[in-house]
Amino acid sequence: MSRRPVIHKSNPATLEPLGEVECAFPEEVPQIVEAARKAQAAWGNETPLKRSLLLRRVQSILAERTDEFAELVSRETGKPFMESLATDVMNALSVGDFAASRVEHVFRESKVDFGPLSSMMRYMGRTSHLIPRPLGVIGIIAPWNYPLAIPYSQVMMSLAAGNGVVLKPSSHTPLTAMRMAELFKEAGLPEGLLQLAIGSGSKVGEALATSGVDRIVFTGHADVGRRIMTLASQRLVPVTLELGGKDAMIILKDADLKRAARAACWGAFVNSGQTCVAVKRVYIDESVEKRFTPFLLKEVSALKQGFDLKDPTISLGSMISEAAVKEMEAQLARAEEQGATVLAGGKRPQLKGSFFQPTVLRAEQHMDIVRKETFGPIVSLMTFKTEEEAVALANDSPFALNGSVWTSDVEKGREIAVQLRSGTITINNVAYTYGLGATPWGGRGDSGFGRTHGDAGFEELIERQHVHLDRGKFSSEIWWPPYGREGMEAMHDFTGLAFNGERDGLLQKLLKARRLMRR
Repeated sequence: MSRRPVIHKSNPATLEPLGEVECAFPEEVPQIVEAARKAQAAWGNETPLKRSLLLRRVQSILAERTDEFAELVSRETGKPFMESLATDVMNALSVGDFAASRVEHVFRESKVDFGPLSSMMRYMGRTSHLIPRPLGVIGIIAPWNYPLAIPYSQVMMSLAAGNGVVLKPSSHTPLTAMRMAELFKEAGLPEGLLQLAIGSGSKVGEALATSGVDRIVFTGHADVGRRIMTLASQRLVPVTLELGGKDAMIILKDADLKRAARAACWGAFVNSGQTCVAVKRVYIDESVEKRFTPFLLKEVSALKQGFDLKDPTISLGSMISEAAVKEMEAQLARAEEQGATVLAGGKRPQLKGSFFQPTVLRAEQHMDIVRKETFGPIVSLMTFKTEEEAVALANDSPFALNGSVWTSDVEKGREIAVQLRSGTITINNVAYTYGLGATPWGGRGDSGFGRTHGDAGFEELIERQHVHLDRGKFSSEIWWPPYGREGMEAMHDFTGLAFNGERDGLLQKLLKARRLMRR
C-alpha cells in the first residue's frame, strides 16, 4: 500500500501550523463501516435508558471542557472565541441534551389507530403495532464551518437512536473531529461504534457514500449533495441533505429597526458569513429603508476583525482559506459589474491570514449576488412596497433553508411566515434555532431535504417496523380460496359496509361474512 495522504492543518487567521493528520485510503472505508456495524449489533440491543445514560456522560465531559473545545475550534477555523463557545460548543451541548433526554420517548412502541375500521378490527381480534428500531450504521459527512456543533449533534442523535456511526469530517477541520472522538471514548462508548474516516471529500467522502451504510447525512454545498445522492442511489441508500441557503430577512415598517439592525449584523456576519443560514438578503419596507440602513451600517462599522483568543472584543474572524477570500472578491466584482453599490467593506483588511471585510451592498433581485450562494461576509439590501411583494421576493430563490420576519405585530408575522418556502422561519430573531435540539432543521429545493434534530430528525435515523397481530379468531378470510359466488357477494357487502356506509341488511351481511370466515 502506498504512503498515506497527510493533511497539513494551519490556523487560517494566523497561518500558524496546527498539526498533521494521516488520512484513510478510500479502499479502507468498507472495513471501517463493517467495524462500526459489528459494534452496533450490541449497542442497538441496549435499552434506550442505557444509551441515554452513556450519552449523558459524554455531555458532562464536554460541559466541563467548553473552553478547551472552543479554543480548538477557533484555531482550526479562525473564528472568534465567543463564536466558538456560543455557536459550536453551546449548540452541540443543546442538541446533545435533547438527544439523550428524548430517546426513551422516541423508542416507545405505539399502536396503530385504524380509524373507521377500528370497530371491525377489534371484533376480528386484530391490532397493528409500530416497533422502533435502529437503521444500522449512519454515514455522516460533515462540514468545516461548525466543526463541533454539526458533527457532534448528528453523532449524538445517531447514537441515541441505537446506530453505529462513521464520521467523515471536513479535511479543513480534522483536529476537532479527532478530539471529539476521544471524548466519546473517554465517556465509555463501546469500542468501534464511532469511527472516523478522515480524508478528502472526493475520495473518502465518495467511498463512504457507496460503502453500504444505512443512511448518509450530508451537510455542505448543493452540487456536492447532488453527487452524494447519485452515488448513494446505486445502493438505494437514503440520504439526508442539509445544503446551502440564501436566507431572507423581511423587515416590515412596524419593526424595531435598531434591534433588527443588530440582528442583521450578527446574522449576516457570524462565522464571517460562512453559515448555511446566514442572512444574505435583507428586504426592507421602502418607507423605513432610510432609517434602517444607517442603523445597520453603524453596527457593521463597530465590528472588530482579527484573531486573538485573549481579546473578547473581536467580533469577526477569518474565512476558512485563501480560496474562500478569492471567491468573495470574484462575487463582489461580479455584483459591481451588474450594478450593485458597496455601502460598507468590500476589501481585504490589513491583516495576516484569510480575511475579508464585512460587506454591505445595495443590490437588485436579478443579480447573481442575490440569486447564487455566497458563503462569506456579504449581505445585500433591497426594498419592497407591499407585504405581498416581500413574500414573492423572498420566495424567488432556489434555496429555502431559513428566514425571518420582523414586525411588532407577531400575528401578522406568523401570517407572512407560513407563506414562505423555507424550512424554518423565525419571527423577530435570526439563525439561532440550530441550537434548539427539539426543533427540526432542514429545507427544500437547493437547500436539500430531510431533517436533522427534533423528533423529525430521529425519524430519519430509525425505522418503525409494522407488526400486525391476528389472534386467530377466525379460521379463514373472505378473500381466501376456494373462490365462489357467496364469497364474491360477501366481498361486495364488506366493501359497502366498510367504505360506503351501507347499513341495509347489516346483520345478515355480518352473519354471512362470519360464516365464510369460519369455514
